[in-house]
Formats: sequence, C-alpha cells, structure tokens
Amino acid sequence: MDQMQFISIFRFTIQLLISEAVFLIGIPRRKDFPVRLFCSAVCYSLSAAAYYKMILSPGPLMATYIALWILLFGLSLGVIFACFDVSFEETLFIGVGGYATEHIAFAVTKIVQYITWMDAEVIGVIPEYLLFRLLPYILAAALVYFFVIRKNRRQTEAEQKDKRLIILAMVILFTAIVLSGITDSLSGIWRQSLLGQVICPLYSMVCAVLVILIEFFFSRENRLTREREIMEQMLQMSYAQQKSSKEAIDIINIKCHDLKHQMGLLTKIDDKEQRHQYIDEMRRAVSIYDASYQTGCESLDYILREKTLLCDEYEITFSCMADGGTLWFMEAPDIYALFGNMLDNAIESAQKESIPQKRCVSLRMNRQGQMVHIHIENTCPDHPRFIDGIPVTTKADQQNHGYGVRSICYIVKKYQGQILMRVRDGRFLLDIVLPEDGK
Repeated sequence: MDQMQFISIFRFTIQLLISEAVFLIGIPRRKDFPVRLFCSAVCYSLSAAAYYKMILSPGPLMATYIALWILLFGLSLGVIFACFDVSFEETLFIGVGGYATEHIAFAVTKIVQYITWMDAEVIGVIPEYLLFRLLPYILAAALVYFFVIRKNRRQTEAEQKDKRLIILAMVILFTAIVLSGITDSLSGIWRQSLLGQVICPLYSMVCAVLVILIEFFFSRENRLTREREIMEQMLQMSYAQQKSSKEAIDIINIKCHDLKHQMGLLTKIDDKEQRHQYIDEMRRAVSIYDASYQTGCESLDYILREKTLLCDEYEITFSCMADGGTLWFMEAPDIYALFGNMLDNAIESAQKESIPQKRCVSLRMNRQGQMVHIHIENTCPDHPRFIDGIPVTTKADQQNHGYGVRSICYIVKKYQGQILMRVRDGRFLLDIVLPEDGK
C-alpha cells in the first residue's frame, strides 16, 4: 500500500471519528460495548484495506477517492449503530452531522493554508499535521458541540428524526464533497488557483454549515410546529370531550336521582334476602354515579366526577383536596386538558400495580401566596425513564404517543408556570406551580 495513500485514509478516519464523537456525547451504549467497538474497528479496517487493494491500488482516480470517502463514512455509521443504542435515523443524523463538521474544518484548513502558505515543506511534517490535520478538527467539533449540540439537543432530539430533512442534509453535504473532490482532481494552475483553494472550499463550508442548521434548527422548528399543532388539536378535542362528558354526567345524575325514588318500590319484593341484596347493589351504584364535587370550578368538578368513576372501575383509591376557585385565570379547555391528562396518566400508572389495595391516586391543589400549587401523587410500580426531567412514553410507537405529558408541559408553559416530575419510593410525584397573573 502506498504510504501517502495509507496516511490519507488513516488521517481522514481520525478526523471523521473526532467530528462524529461529539454527536455521541450522552448517547447510551449498547451491551458489551468494548467487544462491539473492537469488532467494529476490525471490520472497518479490513473493509477499507480491501477497497484499497481492489480499487485504489491500480491508480488514484477522482471517482474512486470520492467513493472511498463515502465508503469510510458508511463504515463509520456501522460502527456507531453497532456500539450505541440508536435507531437507523439517529445513526444517519449523527453521521451526517459529524461529516459536515469534518468538512467545515477541512475547508477552513484549506483556505488558511492557501493564504499563509504554511505547508509541510515550510513548517515541517509533524507541526503541519498537528496544526492543520488535527487541531482544526478538534476545535470545529468542540465549537459545534458547545454552540449547537449542547444547546439544542433534547433527547427528544434523538427522538424521532425527520427523515426528509436528514436526506436533504445528506444530499447537500455529498454535493459539496463531490465538488471538492472534482476541484482536487484538477491539475496544475487550476488546482492551485483562488477558485480551487478558496472559493470552492468556502462554498463547501457554507453547505456544511447549512447541513448542521437543517439537522438541528430547521428540524427542531419543524418538530415544534408539529407539536404546537397537535397540542391545539388536543385542546380542541378536550373541549369537545368536556361538553360530551358534562352532558353524560348530567344524564347519569338525573337517572340516579330518579332511581333513589324508585328504590322504595323494591321493598315489595317478597324474598327478603334478595331484596336487601338488590337494594344494596343499587345504593352502591347510585353513590358512585352521584358523586359530587364542589371545588369552585365547574370544569374541574366534571373532570373529578369522570375520573372518580374510572378509579372505582379499576379499584384505585382516589382522594382529592382541591380549591378549584384558584383556577379562575385559566380557560376551561386548558383546565380540562391539564387535569384530564394528569389524572389519566396517574390512573394508567396505578393500574399497573398488581395488588389492588396499593393502587392510589391523590390530588391536592391550593393557593400559596400569588401562586397556585398542584400536586398529584400516584402508585408507580414501573420506574419510567426520564429525559430532561420529562418521563418518556413506554409505548413502542414513541412518535405518536407521549402527547399527554407534552400537553401538560405545553399548558404549564402557556401560563408561565413551572413543572417538576419525579419518582420516589414507588410513587410518581408531579408538582405544578402557576402564577395567577401568568396568562
């Protein structure tokens, strides 16, 4: 293997891995990570060597070098996917971002060297390698991490990625890389000209920066817009559900009221034991469906009646101490969506407890100064995974689930409040503080 070609392959590999590494900070590793890393490194090296023997060794053509760069990029994706607990979309996201970061450093280095004329012949091989082949890539990776990745990653960012934006970013990046390869293949004066050494690298750098913007900022704005639309739809659905539940509960209460008067007729049943048993069952049913809350907030009253029925159905002990009058500043649909989602999540979690006697949900709400404090506590046998203080849905389809929690956060943010969720001693605790003048 030609020494310079080998150095070029090795150097590019180091530069690409440095650039991709910052995108992997905080990403969970797969089981047996050291073994996976070793095996992946071996496969990477053997594949690159095999490509060199079959393609590059007969002669260094521009097309074969571009194919080599793309091959090494693909192999790096394989290493990432094999060693880290990420999906295919996340792997592509990390790889494209890393390659864009590497290309930014490459373009800047090329421009600086053209302007300063500082090459290996002037400053020496080792200083040139450290100053232009290693340090710029470390600096570029650090800058991208501190100014882009760290500030904009919610690992609801390694959430579901928008495949269309990733593909668009990859097309832009590879277009810039191919153009760079074509420019490098030019001979003589064209290669050493301002066009080849400054303008083309500058264009490539702009494309690489655009790739990172697409991946992080455009993708995030796209996701936030979609979430806002879904939140608004959920609030509208909650309002419609509120009206439906109100009508249903009113009908139930009317029928229960009538049943109270009709119960007297049951005393004419001759079988005493059967009569008393039937009466007890009806009284129990009536006491459930005629449950009444007077919190001072009509919307909250209807929610509590509805959720009380669910708790009784699932054998969950439900307790409530709430001053609904403190919610005077909130719109009815927001109240219904906020408390409906909170109690639905609490009931769903409590249901997972195998022992009925341990299933419980409690709600407390009161005014503290100019703030409204809401506290919900429920049995939580399964400890959820938290990302940025928010529990992640356990359902397989994470892209289309988990909007209950997002709706809660959306409404709290709308009223300039604060939210805290955590698990302690087998219980899920949720605290919300809302300023009365927060709207």
